[in-house]
Amino acid sequence: MPRRGTLVHMTPTVVRTASSASFLALVPHLLECTPRRSLVVVPFADGRSLGAMRVDLPRGGPAEAESIASTVIGMACKVASTDAIVPVVYTDESVSSDAELPERRLIDEVVSRAGICGLRVLDALVVGPDAWACYLDPTEVSPGALSEIADAATTPPDRLRRTDQFSAAALPEVDTDASASVAQLLADVDDVLDRPRERRRLPLARRARADEVLALLADPPALFERAVTTTGRTRPPVIAALAFCLERPSLRDVALMQWAADVAAGDAVLRAQTAFSAGTPFPEDLARPMWGEGARPEPERLRAALQVCRQVAATVPVERRPGALSACTWLAWAQGRSSHAGTYAEEALRIDPAHGLSAIMLSLLDAGRLPEWVFERPTSPAGRGSSRGSRAR
Repeated sequence: MPRRGTLVHMTPTVVRTASSASFLALVPHLLECTPRRSLVVVPFADGRSLGAMRVDLPRGGPAEAESIASTVIGMACKVASTDAIVPVVYTDESVSSDAELPERRLIDEVVSRAGICGLRVLDALVVGPDAWACYLDPTEVSPGALSEIADAATTPPDRLRRTDQFSAAALPEVDTDASASVAQLLADVDDVLDRPRERRRLPLARRARADEVLALLADPPALFERAVTTTGRTRPPVIAALAFCLERPSLRDVALMQWAADVAAGDAVLRAQTAFSAGTPFPEDLARPMWGEGARPEPERLRAALQVCRQVAATVPVERRPGALSACTWLAWAQGRSSHAGTYAEEALRIDPAHGLSAIMLSLLDAGRLPEWVFERPTSPAGRGSSRGSRAR
């Protein structure tokens, strides 16, 4: 299975489309991007789309096409109640020419394996740079113009057209003054912690800002909860405090497990980390989410955490990015976005080839491993008994 080849969004959507073109207009919204050189499979249950899955198109021979088809149908079968699929190929090859439609072998393999697994194939489509077409009955349905897809879109498609499966992983642009401020803060905090007497030598303004960072570091779960619940621009002291924590594996893991659950989980993991350093075994139930097992995290918390960690990675000096990038890797992976996770992990390893979590995550991606909760059908949070955001000390 190709690394970084998977992008999964499992959000139930009732699909009511009058034509194949209108369905194609919907697919980028299911994935939150317009894919390139990709096979997208949309699973259905009782006429309701359960989301969408994207894998890279094969670059080798028939064996790779067979492997990709087996992988993607296996993923579709893992989604509860799936009874049908629609595969869509996005290719750079011409669709409107008289030649056979691109990736015919791949689609044949997908259709064959869907049939073996008892899944109906509602449609099978291809989108190229010049037209779109249907695989199931190309002799009766001639290639359609791309304008038909644009005309069928219910919302302006311009942003999605500019965003493919990898561009969304690019770090945001950051103001140079903010970057300089955070770099100075991190240097000052390092000096104060390593040599406490250095604090008195700092100018008053820098001392006050360093003290603010140190105050945030005194309660990591409160800092991590603030990061995902505060709207608006994240201030430099908060970015510096988060960067400091994400550089340290034990605190980074507290952050990830808290963002996957709630502040109470963060408190529990922090206590367990402290006890573990004293020789107490780490509770297995607290570690399970790290490997994609357990209750499904709230998507909005994961998205908010990823947005913050991307900002941290973009703001800190390059040599201090691997911690934040590894957090981005896990958070993207937890949402089923292996394409993005691989990008973050590879960048972290380019900066620090020995970075532990990034190397572990790449091994999971190479093995095609995704969290079990990615394949669950989301349910309403009502009635779950969650106390997210609450805290007892």
